[in-house]
Amino acid sequence: MTDTDRPDTPETEDETLEDRRPVDTGVQPSGQPAALTADHADHELSVQTRSQRQLIVRRFLQHRLAMVSLFVLVLLIVGSLVGGSLWTYDYAEQLPTFNEPPTWQHPMGIDDIGRDLMAKVLRGAQRSVQVALLVAFLSTTVGTIIGAIAGFYRGIVDSILMRITDLFLVIPSLAVFLLLARIVGGGWFQLALIIAAFFWMPLARIVRAEVLSLREKEYVEAARALGASDARIIVRHLLPNAIGSIIVNATIVVAVAILAETSLSYLGLGIAAPDTSLGLLVSEGQAAFKTRPHLFYWPGFLIIIIALSVNFVGDGLRDAFDPRQKRVRQ
Repeated sequence: MTDTDRPDTPETEDETLEDRRPVDTGVQPSGQPAALTADHADHELSVQTRSQRQLIVRRFLQHRLAMVSLFVLVLLIVGSLVGGSLWTYDYAEQLPTFNEPPTWQHPMGIDDIGRDLMAKVLRGAQRSVQVALLVAFLSTTVGTIIGAIAGFYRGIVDSILMRITDLFLVIPSLAVFLLLARIVGGGWFQLALIIAAFFWMPLARIVRAEVLSLREKEYVEAARALGASDARIIVRHLLPNAIGSIIVNATIVVAVAILAETSLSYLGLGIAAPDTSLGLLVSEGQAAFKTRPHLFYWPGFLIIIIALSVNFVGDGLRDAFDPRQKRVRQ
């Protein structure tokens, strides 16, 4: 038999296996290139493995107005807390000049008793921010505890706590503010306690509603079956799932507390001289509104900026914690 009569068969087994291997054309059975399919798989994997916390952070970071407001708010808070100690003049220092308009040396001017207005505004912002932060902390803590206990235990406990909450809600808070502020004096700490005593009720109702819904979930039943105590279930399982509503409410309380402190100080029943606050500065500058408007505008402008910044940050947090928001872009 000649070479031309031999069948076209491979001489070795390796050649046979090599011929039977599929040719890598770079195209998957679905018709998509291999590189694109791999990228799609990585994308799906990254979406699936992203935690809820990461989604919330990414939603908030994409909220441009909230991010700008957060930057402004942090700048104002830090400036108010440490700016007074870094500024050239003290808020109680009396200068030899009076009623000076804004200059490079005194950017906000000098009031009618010879004190640098910028030093007074920094001091007033410090006191107002301290009051607002303390009110937010105290009212959020009290409201969260009362709402969580009422929602978890229900029954007679829920009825008693909610009736107390309703009682505080129907009391005219402004009248009580005025009465208690006159009794306890004009210290910022006492003023914060008075305001916080009437700011916890809305959050208590919100947390109660959240806990009433969450206590029926399967993971709560599983924790109870494993022998977890009521306190552990509330702290470790229920409150972390209600943290969104709590944080959003706390930001709103900061803005409302600043406005409440401003109102009381404006009426002369808040922080009293020789200390000062933004509301007190607005009250003092009102008499010179037409002749020296800078005494009125600067503290008023700062109050507006702080309140707006807090509200915009609260809007961003509310949108970030909202599970109905669309999936974030990559």
